[in-house]
Order: sequence, then structure tokens, then C-alpha cells
Amino acid sequence: MPRLYLADFKLGSVLGVGTVGTIFDGHVRTDTEVSPSATGLAGQDLAIKILHPNVSSDELIQARFRREMLILERLEHPNIIGYFGGGSEDNQLFYVMQRVDGGTIKDLIVQSGSLSWPAVVDVARQVCSALQCAHNHGVIHRDLKPGNLFLTRDAEVKLGDFGIARDQHSADLTHQGLTVGTHAYMAPEQITGDEVISGKIDLYALGCCMFEMLSGQKVFLGENFAQLFEQHLRTPPRRISSLVPDVPRELDEIINRCLEKRPEDRPFNARAIQGVMLTIGEKYGLSQPPVASSPHAVAAKDREELAPEPHDVAAESVTGIGREQLAEQIRIRQQGDINPTVPAWKLALVAGLLILVLGIAALLAQR
Repeated sequence: MPRLYLADFKLGSVLGVGTVGTIFDGHVRTDTEVSPSATGLAGQDLAIKILHPNVSSDELIQARFRREMLILERLEHPNIIGYFGGGSEDNQLFYVMQRVDGGTIKDLIVQSGSLSWPAVVDVARQVCSALQCAHNHGVIHRDLKPGNLFLTRDAEVKLGDFGIARDQHSADLTHQGLTVGTHAYMAPEQITGDEVISGKIDLYALGCCMFEMLSGQKVFLGENFAQLFEQHLRTPPRRISSLVPDVPRELDEIINRCLEKRPEDRPFNARAIQGVMLTIGEKYGLSQPPVASSPHAVAAKDREELAPEPHDVAAESVTGIGREQLAEQIRIRQQGDINPTVPAWKLALVAGLLILVLGIAALLAQR
């Protein structure tokens, strides 16, 4: 029989099941006295991650789970899932985090096919802010993908699932030479199991995510992990502009730079990519209100070098139209009123057939 309570919390429905843990809807208990730390969470919608009982005796998995808790405790940022504490009861490891109800970027891609390029610009801006915070604290995510980009209903992006993250301030829990990550988003140096890696593997994964958000396709389409690895290691990626012709040139170029095989050929850091997103926002009129009216606006040509701090509230308005479009896609998905974009050639075909039918009907009517 599944347990209903864990420490100070009442467990609800299952929100998600992963390789080593299950995430439950949760609330602070009201049937008994709780700790002062839990009292502060009373009335909030929470998410509680519990280590699977069948792996809870594995010391390495336990260590990774505790490492994830320590990482989340350090990374306090608006674009990273909020952490409220954790512990163990009856040898059951768990931690409590912020619950977000807008689904994931993966959900939007699956149901809508793709995202508009202004929405992708805003998502990338937010993800870069989260990544720069993590990298500043010596944390490399190593599993950045659409399914780990969570969304609030008002289109705030929350980076989550730091289960295989590397903390550069402590011992690595991954055996040297071992490949970890999700095949479709892994940088070449991650695939080869290089001992020395940097945050640039997350930038490569971000390039893969942007490509997929825009096109609805993964960068590489190998039939198995061996083919995918070979493509990541040696095959030049397709330009996103070959699939989505209306993307801005700057977006096409930064995605291609993120997907460079050598880490040194990728952008310097996440903040540099964020700067490009802000440049695009200004140049293509995504601001709300227009940033050009601000006396503190930075010239576009200097944006990459002088990008804002990892989280700059003023920067949010620069890609505001993209965020509005993202929020609309979230709203439509949650209402179940999904109308995937119909390719233009299909619309033209239907229109042509309709004209043909009407023409035949008119000829028959004249007889």
C-alpha cells in the first residue's frame, strides 16, 4: 500500500517517475504538529521527490541523491526549481521543491509541434540565466533537455533535475570514462567521457534544445545511440534556417556556434548567449515596453560582451513578446485546445482541391 505521509508532508498524486525517483504532489500536513521549517510552507503546492525503494540501498545512488539536494540548496535563482529542504524518514530519502504547473518544453513540442522563434528567444534567455548561475557555483548540469525545462503558467522557465550534475567543488561521483547524459543532447566531449569538462557541454545541449524547439526535430536523427554518438562527434549539424527559413540570422548563427564540435569554438559562456538573445529582442522589436526608450540601453554591437548579470529583471521586457507567445501556447495546451500548425503546402493543397470542386460543381450546374 502506498504511503500517504512522509515526515511533515502529505503525499498526493504522482507527478512524474524517473530512473531513481518518483515525484509526488504534496502539502504540509494539517493533522499533526509539524516542524517550524514546514510551517512556513503551509498552504503551498509542493513537489516531493522520493528515492525509489528498490534502489535506496545503493550507496552511489544515495550519494547522488544527496548531492542533488546540496546543489539545489546552493542554486537559488528564479529560473531554477526552488528547493525547500529534504531528509530521510524510515530510511526513505526525499526532498521538497517548488511545484510548477505549466508542464515542460517537451510537452509543448509534443503537442504543438514547435515554438515560435520569439518564444524560443525568451526561453533561451531564461535558460542562460539559470545556467550562468549554476556555472558560477561550479555546477555543470549535464542533462539539459526539453523535458528538464519546466514551466509556470505565466511562462517562467525553471531548470530542474540536477540528478547527474557535476559539482566541481567536490568529488565526481561518475567513474572516469563513463558516459552520462541523454544521447540526443550530449556534447562530443561528454560522449567520449573526457575527465575535464566545462559548462560548455551545457551550451551544446542548449543549442540542441533551441534547434528542437524551433523545428520540432532533434539535431541528429540516428536510429540508435551508436549512430547518434557518431553524428555528434563527426557530422556537421543542419542549419536551423534550412528547416525554419524565417528565423533571424543571429539566432541561426548562435545555434550553430553552440553546436560546434570543439568546446573552444562555442560561445564563451551562457551569459554571452543571453546577450545575443537580448540583441535579437531589441533588433526585432520583441520588447515590452521598447527598451530603446531606456537611457541605460546598451548598443547592440556591444551586447554580447556586456550582457547583464545572470538574472536581470530589466532584461525580461526585452523579449517580452516571446514570453507572451510562450504563455499562450501553455494556456492552449492546458485547455486541451491544441491546434498544431498546419504546414503551408497542406493548406495550399486543400485550397486548390476546394477550388477544383467548386469549379466542377459550377460546370455541372450550367448543364
